[in-house]
Amino acid sequence: MLLLTGLLAGCGRPAADERIITYNCAASTSDIAALQLAAADFRARTGIELRLNPFSGEEKLYAMIAAGQAPDVFYTNGAVRDRLAAEGRLLDLRPYAEKDPLFARLRPEIRAAAASVDGGIYSLSNWTHTCGVYYDRAAFAAAGVPAPTADWTWDDFTAAARRLTTPAAPGARPARYGVYIPAHFIEALEQMNHAPIPRDALLLDLPPESREVYAAYLRLVHDGVMPDPRRVQAMGMQAAQLLQAGRVAMLVEAVPHPGLIETLTIDWGVAPLPCFGAKSPQYFRSASGGLSISADTRHPADAWRTLAWLIGEAAPYQPNPVLADADFAVAWEQKYPRLRGTGFREVWSLSEQHAGGDPRYFVRFASWSMAPVMTRLQPWLDRLWAGDATLDEVVAAVPGINAGVRADLARQARSTALRPAWKAALERALADAPH
Repeated sequence: MLLLTGLLAGCGRPAADERIITYNCAASTSDIAALQLAAADFRARTGIELRLNPFSGEEKLYAMIAAGQAPDVFYTNGAVRDRLAAEGRLLDLRPYAEKDPLFARLRPEIRAAAASVDGGIYSLSNWTHTCGVYYDRAAFAAAGVPAPTADWTWDDFTAAARRLTTPAAPGARPARYGVYIPAHFIEALEQMNHAPIPRDALLLDLPPESREVYAAYLRLVHDGVMPDPRRVQAMGMQAAQLLQAGRVAMLVEAVPHPGLIETLTIDWGVAPLPCFGAKSPQYFRSASGGLSISADTRHPADAWRTLAWLIGEAAPYQPNPVLADADFAVAWEQKYPRLRGTGFREVWSLSEQHAGGDPRYFVRFASWSMAPVMTRLQPWLDRLWAGDATLDEVVAAVPGINAGVRADLARQARSTALRPAWKAALERALADAPH
């Protein structure tokens, strides 16, 4: 059984002389169990007791910080990190990172992404991944469809999806769809179609390449080769369950995906995302999110030691792809022998050779504009996927969205809560943004 203290860490703060560090860990029973075991050895070696506080969302985190009960170590994405750093809520990790061998072990792009507006380091990435197309080998063989190759195109992909879709009686849904792409992977497809995706953009733009991808995504549903994302959500099924249950023959998901690797029992393979026509590949590589330390921690050195252990040593998270001194693909095949021969190593290698970066909304938009943009854009996207709005209507809404974003940012710039370096950066960004 899990130690009760590990699950109730948020109920009170330890005494000042206790070397106790609270960690806002993933709310996964298996992760918590594995981490509890590793934490016992960590305490024996360092004298630091790790208490686990399962993460329950950003709003709960903000409430804990406001109440003076912030965990010592917790996950932040880029937007949350910058918001909290701008308000002085996060510890600058640079003095600790630059003295610790861990920092030199990190991949160069991970170190580069750590720097913030004021030169400080307010989080370190604890994971990175790419994405690919998982597929049911038996379904491909039965339909006489060749297995995907590294150079396949969107046309090849959609042709395979059509052949893999099991016809149904007139008016009935297919017994098996050719593919399912969760909507949050559309940004990765935009990148594959060479959409110009700036980092830290202030305002919204939907270039032609992005619109082409939106239209192609909608066609998959309209042509009956992909289930309606709303129906999948209503059914309460995880995407991996669709592949395992034979409801789809292909699935776009994260690579690696420990939960999928551990639960799939079918004979599966994984291929890279398809290219769009003759365009060169620009594969997704995550570059946002990491571990931060509260500025109010009572034991900053112990908190740093814990953060460094979580990234570089803690057994449940090793081998860690953010570290440059290990062959991640080989190490993961050793940890999960089932990966051998699936195409995992090839997909990972291609993502390193043709890394396109991270096109997700909380990376492409500046930390202060991400929420103002998405609160206005997301309802339009929901309507688009539901068939209640056209792509032309979404594009026509962009100027109005940006006008609202500008108004929100102007109010943010007047806030007295922003530290000077962040306030100045926001004012410069507003002045330089296109009108």
